[in-house]
Amino acid sequence: MAAHKATLRDVAAAAGVSTAAASFALRGKAGVSPGTRARVLGVARELNYEVNLPARSLRTSRYGAIGLYLPVGASRATYYTEFAFGVVDAAEEQGLSVILLPHAGSGQPPIAFVDGFIVVDASASDPGVRGMLKDGRPVVSGEHVESAARAVSASVVSDHDAAMHRLLDHLAAQGAARIAVLLPPETTAWGRQVAGAYAAWSAARGRSPVAVHIGFVPTVPEVEAAAHAVLSDPAVDALVVVPSGSAAPALSAAVRAGRVVGGDLLLAAYVDEPVHTLLSPTVTAFDLNARDFGGECLRLLVAALAGGVPAGGDDPVIRMTVPSLVVRESSTRSAPP
Repeated sequence: MAAHKATLRDVAAAAGVSTAAASFALRGKAGVSPGTRARVLGVARELNYEVNLPARSLRTSRYGAIGLYLPVGASRATYYTEFAFGVVDAAEEQGLSVILLPHAGSGQPPIAFVDGFIVVDASASDPGVRGMLKDGRPVVSGEHVESAARAVSASVVSDHDAAMHRLLDHLAAQGAARIAVLLPPETTAWGRQVAGAYAAWSAARGRSPVAVHIGFVPTVPEVEAAAHAVLSDPAVDALVVVPSGSAAPALSAAVRAGRVVGGDLLLAAYVDEPVHTLLSPTVTAFDLNARDFGGECLRLLVAALAGGVPAGGDDPVIRMTVPSLVVRESSTRSAPP
């Protein structure tokens, strides 16, 4: 097994200072005392710490900061919180700053004081995203940018087609004959891919799709109303809720409709969240590894800023991830009545 390669965070922890102070000391910048600088340099030698050249290149650029642009309503969705923390953790490893960007009402970039951008579940119809793509600074996307996938420097994407097929196969194997889905709008690559996978899976098996579109980050009443509508069909024996935050209200709607989740109705969410393990029954979902996903976006942006990734064009770098299906009580017909 390869030995662990010391990181800036390791040096900072061993020296008893913050990562920012360790970064300043290693770079010979003002802001730390001579004693702290000597201690950090000594620890770095002991740990055989090697400076990350792409990150050093970024830190010597104009700002040493990157901009993070999240979808509208992201603060209500656990997935985007975890994604953002993944970006911040990876940036901290390299002594970089992350600025959360506001949503712009024009085609101008949201902020000038960053060296590049990370966007997630974005669409080129968003004026802020359009501004970033036209600006010339590198843009790395979490999932493809709908309608502008080739304009980014790099993307980290999940295989949602394979994931959705796997989830539907799991429900069918548990005996589900009529599977309904609550889908997000098809304004993002992720939303379009999941909807397309459901339609293709249903067509290949001669099943009539039962799909209702709800908001990208829906409200509780919106989810409950949509779930109630599809569950009014007694033949529906499985329900997949795709937008983040939908499982709890869908479960509540099912109970009010007299359904037994894990009994006469199977339930699964597409995006896993901590609350799914606290619900009764616990809810099956995909672990999309949001923190790792965000961290990989940051690392690709650092490489782009250092010249290791083209600044957009016909051949963007793509890193593929595979979501992990976490099967729980709600989809196994084993939940208590």
